Amino acid sequence: MGQRGITVATDKQTAANRLNAQKSTGPKTPEGRAAVRLNGVTHGLTAETIVLKGESEADFTNLLNSLEAEHDPASPTEEALVVQLAMATWRLRRLYHQEAGFYTCQLQSLVGMQKDLNLDDAGRMGHAAAWSESTLNMFNRQEGRLERTFYRALHELQRLRKERESNLASVLPVTPESDPRHSPSVSAGAEPPNPSVSAEAELPAMPSDQPPPAPKAADMQ
Repeated sequence: MGQRGITVATDKQTAANRLNAQKSTGPKTPEGRAAVRLNGVTHGLTAETIVLKGESEADFTNLLNSLEAEHDPASPTEEALVVQLAMATWRLRRLYHQEAGFYTCQLQSLVGMQKDLNLDDAGRMGHAAAWSESTLNMFNRQEGRLERTFYRALHELQRLRKERESNLASVLPVTPESDPRHSPSVSAGAEPPNPSVSAEAELPAMPSDQPPPAPKAADMQ
């Protein structure tokens, strides 16, 4: 009997240790977290690698802040995954701008051909795509790679959150309020009330022990 109690206590402690290991040991206040949020991005990778010349570092910071507010990371691993989401999203935006700029340059170079072949805008777009198949394929490959990076990080974030919630539920104590067996409305040895029977239902009138009243003379005529 004693051995069984020791095993249960050890299991609970193990679950609690796992839960504590997932908790962030960094700053707790919003100001403190904001001060160190970009440390992992600016060191090693450096901000110049993420935000190129001509791009807005403030826009990238706002993107990262919005993703962090949405996913509310609770550990360094989850924080890193949120950064991956921000980086993949930022690079996808850059890729779309690059593709648009590429088409602009190609269409500009076809202005003379438009006059010779009497091409409209759709025809110029067709020629630009036909002459640049390898470049457009490169754009498509990069887009697919960045999308896969984004969704892998997103799915891992969701998995970690479910695991954290499951671990939290396993270590939380069961209180009498949360256990229906200890409900004060159910006394020992008594069956719980039937919810199908309304408490305000009227009971049928009991027959009276008094004799019925004698008929009046007017009623006998």
